[in-house]
Amino acid sequence: MLKHASAWTRWMLAMILAFSVTGCGIAVSDRAICDGTSADRTAHAAALARDGGDLSVTTGAALIRKLDAACGD
Repeated sequence: MLKHASAWTRWMLAMILAFSVTGCGIAVSDRAICDGTSADRTAHAAALARDGGDLSVTTGAALIRKLDAACGD
């Protein structure tokens, strides 16, 4: 014989379903990331050129180059 689910069980099942559905609908905007980091990337590149050590210049330049390429800059 089947038992009726408690209110707590029904609530938990509803929450699991709601979270699994809404979690798939969130997307990050590439344009927002590019626009939001543009000034910071420029400032970082200038700082690396002005007073960065050899390693930080190399790794920073590689990072900025990849971000610029992804953002079409």
